[in-house]
Amino acid sequence: MKRLIGALLLVCLLGCDAGVKIDFGDDFGSLFTLGAPNRPDITYPTYQREMPTVNLEQALRQSNWKGSEDEGSCVHATMISLFRWQGREDLAKKWRATYENGERYDGLAAKFDMEGVRYAYTFNQKDVKFLEWACATRRGCGVTVRGGKHMVALVYLDKDRAGLLDNNNVGSIKWVSRQSFLSEWRNSYSWAVTPIMGSPAAPLPSEGIK
Repeated sequence: MKRLIGALLLVCLLGCDAGVKIDFGDDFGSLFTLGAPNRPDITYPTYQREMPTVNLEQALRQSNWKGSEDEGSCVHATMISLFRWQGREDLAKKWRATYENGERYDGLAAKFDMEGVRYAYTFNQKDVKFLEWACATRRGCGVTVRGGKHMVALVYLDKDRAGLLDNNNVGSIKWVSRQSFLSEWRNSYSWAVTPIMGSPAAPLPSEGIK
């Protein structure tokens, strides 16, 4: 009986992985097999790949506004949206209350440095790999269009198309061909900038879990 109790205690310690064989000795004359409990075969739904990669909710999208010098604040509006996407609502509120009007690449860099904002950017280098990196890391980036007169957020880029969030119309994502976007961006000083301040929201799973 002591051997039986000891064997049952061993089962409790082993847990319930695979089936466990226990030798109870000659007194019992055979081997007993304890199997794992039955597990239901559940098929979970398959989720579609998240589109766009930088999938800002409507509440996170900052609209353009006119500053004190009667200029649009598209650069700052784009940065505010990206701050929010990276979970920095505190910085977004401060930026909205502090900065406005048009902005140059060197002026924005100086403001980032002054505010302690980590960032990466490229200017006039036509560096497409920077755009691909920004989207692949789910940060997105601000990009210049319209000959450098306007900035929008690049929220998706693949071999066929680009997704743009225009602060002049935050209600929907504008989808254009990759080639047409890159052509316009290259002819707009190819400025691209992304803050690196936090972690974007986790992506939706792209494949079913079984």
